[in-house]
Formats: sequence, structure tokens, C-alpha cells
Amino acid sequence: MARHDDDYDDDYDDQPRRRRRRSGGGGGSTGMIWIIVGVSLLGVFVVCSGIMVALLLPAVQQAREAARTSQSKNNLKQIGLALHNYHDVYNSFPPGSIEKEDGTVSLSWQGSILPFVDQAPLFNQIEMGADWNGPENHLVRSSTIPVYLNPSVAELVAPDGLPASHYAGNINMFPVNRGVRLRDIVDGTSNTIIVGEVTTGLKSWGDPTNLRDPADGLGNTPQQFGLRRRPAGEGAQFLMTDGAVRFISTEVDPEVLKALSTPDGGEFTGAF
Repeated sequence: MARHDDDYDDDYDDQPRRRRRRSGGGGGSTGMIWIIVGVSLLGVFVVCSGIMVALLLPAVQQAREAARTSQSKNNLKQIGLALHNYHDVYNSFPPGSIEKEDGTVSLSWQGSILPFVDQAPLFNQIEMGADWNGPENHLVRSSTIPVYLNPSVAELVAPDGLPASHYAGNINMFPVNRGVRLRDIVDGTSNTIIVGEVTTGLKSWGDPTNLRDPADGLGNTPQQFGLRRRPAGEGAQFLMTDGAVRFISTEVDPEVLKALSTPDGGEFTGAF
């Protein structure tokens, strides 16, 4: 039976449609492959990013701690400059505190040097005739002094509720009612500690008892100068009386630390 031309036309029309359907199926497979490749590459990127973060994080933390250590060193230098400027004016370093006959206290050694750490307006607000620990001077003592803060120490408030100091004076250099003079330091200013970092047992900068003895060693007790792990090792930074800042390790000979604590002990310090 002969086929009509229309039948041939129908077959011809069906062929492209079938080919188009096969072509469409191949495109979908290719798209899926690209999706799989993209997801795989994303996974590799995430894994590599995690590895890079793990490798870089310690270096970033060390860099931040080094910056904080440098800032603390600069603070100590500023305190040293203030102490020497005070000495130039009054011919001695400030006393640890001035105790009056009635038992009241006037100033602390850190309060005495306020004009020399860019805090002259605050110093001028002090009621000198009143008790330093009394209500008349509470507003002054409630002020935060940036140079007295170590960025490595998180605590900003002392137990008495007032702004803390992250530096304490050497008790042998800040006696009560008397200022030590440079000529009194017979052991040498480069061999005598005057101020050091503290990390525990913090006191407010206005506390006249913010003093410690370097001879008690380095540690985390309220009686000792501060102890922190740094890029240079475990120890603390100290301001020497000549204005230099030295890092002293926990491995220092206790006898050397004892010698560095006295201005006129006559001890031999050696290298430290």
C-alpha cells in the first residue's frame, strides 16, 4: 500500500524533535557535572581556608601580644620620664605617701606625678588639705589614667571600686614621708628597680600602698610583681631608675632580683 506524502512529512517532522530531546538530555548532564565540580572546589577552598587560619592564628596572636608589650614598655618609659621631671622640680622622687599626724594621708606616689603624665588639670582638682582617701578627693581618684593601664591586663577596676593601676612602685624607692634622691642610689640607677608591671592583687593608682618588693620574686600572688608569658619568655617588664625598661625573666637569680630592689645595698648584680 502506497504511503501518502503527508506520512513522509510526519516522519520528517518527528526526527528533529527526537534529536532535540536527546540534545536536551546531554546539556543537563553537563550542567550537573559543573555543579559537582563547583561544590568540590568550594569544599577544597573551605578546607584550605581552615588550614590557613589555623596556621596564621598563632602568629596573629603573637603579633598582638608583642604590640601590647610594646605599649606597656612605652607606658613605663612615660612614668620614668614623669618621675625624673618630678625629681628635677622637687630634688627627689615622690614619697610613697605623706601621712599626717592625724592619721590622714595626702597623695600617693602616682598621684604626685599626675602633672607630669599630662594630667595637670586633674591634679589641680586635688584638695590638698583634705584626706586623700576622703570624699573630697573621691572624684579625682575615680578618674582613669591611661598611662597606668597595661593593655595585656584585662582588669580595669581595683577591689576598692576605683580605677586600677597595672604598675606598682618598688617599696624601697617610695618610703613614707620622704623622697629618695638620685644621690641616695649608690648602687647605680641602672641597677635599681623603681616601678614594675603587676597582673594580680591590683590596687587603684591612688592607693598609697600600691608598692611591692622585687625581692619577693616574680609570680601571680598579690605581693609579687606581675608574671606573663611573652614572646621573650615568661617574666615582667621593669622600669629602672635611670629610665630604661628591662625585661626580667623568671629564670633570673633570686639574689640578683634582691640586689635590684635596693638603692643602697651594695650588692653586685652582674648580668640579668
